[in-house]
Amino acid sequence: MEMQGYSSTGMSHHDADVHLEFGIDYNEALVKKEEFNTNMISSTLQPYGDSDIWINKLYKEDYRFVGLTSFSDKPIAQYYRYLNLEDYFPTDCFASLIFLSPGESKREILEQFGGTNLIYVEDRILNVNSALRLGLKPILMSHDYNIHFKREPVFVAKNWKDIYDYIKKIPE
Repeated sequence: MEMQGYSSTGMSHHDADVHLEFGIDYNEALVKKEEFNTNMISSTLQPYGDSDIWINKLYKEDYRFVGLTSFSDKPIAQYYRYLNLEDYFPTDCFASLIFLSPGESKREILEQFGGTNLIYVEDRILNVNSALRLGLKPILMSHDYNIHFKREPVFVAKNWKDIYDYIKKIPE
């Protein structure tokens, strides 16, 4: 955004609230996110923190993932996201990827997994609460914008090592 002349306010936010950081209209922010996500540059994103280390470790221990992302529902953006993930993870690490449009609610998709007690990693409190109500086992990835959240039995992780350790303590 800075390269396009926007100035950051420095405000910490969830990706869905990028308009707050740049002091722009929500719809304008959606357009800018879509421009980025449908550009080949999006295929060069770095993994979040140490996620590549710990997800690959879980993969080698026979865990598989279902990705649920509001990255974009556009086919070209999905293609770039697949390319990006394949740079860091084996092709079958993600059993499936479910793409939603930016800002679209994840609740309807989460309902498909209701009552399964599957682990669900998320950084948006709204989705963590939905997952908990639907019978999943949510983990909140802690960030400055959600650090105030505390709710039993939700595990709050600082990083992917915390998530790995938590998963390994769950009885099979």
